Amino acid sequence: MRASIALFGGVSLSLLAACGSEGPSSADASGTSLTATTGITPTSGETSSGTSSGGGGGVTGATSDGTTTGADDTAGDEDDVVFDLGMMPDAPPVEEGCAGIDFLFVIDNSGSMGAQQTQLLGSFGGFIAGIEDSLEDVDSFHVGVVTSDNYADNEPGCQSLGDLVTYTRDNGACTPFADGFRFLTDSDDIQTEFPCIGQVGTFGSGYEEPISALVAAVSEEKAQPGACNEGFIRDDSILVVVVVTDDPPVDGFFDDAEPTIDTSGWAPAVLAAKDNNPEAVVVIGFIPWQDVSCVPLTSESPNLINFVDAFGEQGIKASVCEPDYGPVFQSTLDTIKTTCDNFDPQG
Repeated sequence: MRASIALFGGVSLSLLAACGSEGPSSADASGTSLTATTGITPTSGETSSGTSSGGGGGVTGATSDGTTTGADDTAGDEDDVVFDLGMMPDAPPVEEGCAGIDFLFVIDNSGSMGAQQTQLLGSFGGFIAGIEDSLEDVDSFHVGVVTSDNYADNEPGCQSLGDLVTYTRDNGACTPFADGFRFLTDSDDIQTEFPCIGQVGTFGSGYEEPISALVAAVSEEKAQPGACNEGFIRDDSILVVVVVTDDPPVDGFFDDAEPTIDTSGWAPAVLAAKDNNPEAVVVIGFIPWQDVSCVPLTSESPNLINFVDAFGEQGIKASVCEPDYGPVFQSTLDTIKTTCDNFDPQG
C-alpha cells in the first residue's frame, strides 16, 4: 500500500509497503512504528524488488538497481520508510504597505467657518500633490466629505449626520463621479472636483458635531449595501481623517465641544472601522488649539484636543486659525507615508 502524510510547506511523507502473501503483520520490537504519530502502522513483508534492508529502523532510499539501502546493511523484516520530499513550493509573496488611502474631510459648516473653508480649499491641491509625490507606489484614493450637522443641502435620502456630501447649496449636484460612488476616487480629477463637495457653505447649525459626524460616517451602518457611504472604507487602505472646525466649548450647549459630555467612545469608534488597528489611522485636526483668535469666544476646545491626542503620534494638531493650511499639510506627509508603509493589510 502507499499512504501519504502532509507536512508543513506542502512536503509529503510517503510510506511504501508491500503486503506479503500471508497478509499484513505488525513490526517487531526493534522496528520503526509510525502509529503513534501518523496513525499508520507499517506492515512487514518483502518489497517487489527483493528483501528490504534497514533492520535498525533507519530512513531508507531507493537505489538505481531497484534494491534499497539504509543506515546499515542488516536485513530485517521491517518495511522501508521513504520520505518523498518532492519539490518545495515557493512561499506566497508577503504583501506590505497600504494599497490605497481613504481621505475623509470633516468640515464644520456653521456660520463662522467661511475663512477656514477657503483656507482648506486653497491648500487641498498641494496636499494631494504632496501625497502623490511621497507615495509613488500608491495610486488608489477615496476622498469624501461630511459636515458638522445633518446637511440639509445634501442629496435626498442622505441628509443625516455623517452622510457623504454629493450636493451643496452653492454648487448643486457634484455627481456623478467616475466610479459611480458617492465619493471621489483616483478615476476622477480629484483636485478639480474636490471644491464642489468641499465648499459646503456656512448655513449649517451652530450646534456643531464634527466628531459625532466622523463616528457616524465610518460606522458599519453607513457602509451597508445601499447606504450613503457604501464602499468608502476599504480593508487594504489606511484612513486619513482631516477635521476642520472652530467649535468652542460652551457650558450647557451640548454639542461636541461641551465640557461635560462623554467623549470616551469617539476614538474607539473610529479605530473600530479599521479593525481596532491604531496604525491604520491618521487624524489631522485643525481645531481650537493655541491660536484661537478666529474662534468664537476665543477658547480652546479640550474635547477636540483630547480626541486628536488619543491617536498618539498618528494624531496631528494645528490651529484652525492658521493663516495658511499648506505648511501644516506638508508636515503631515511623513506620518502618512510611514503609516502606509507599515500598514499590514492582512491584519
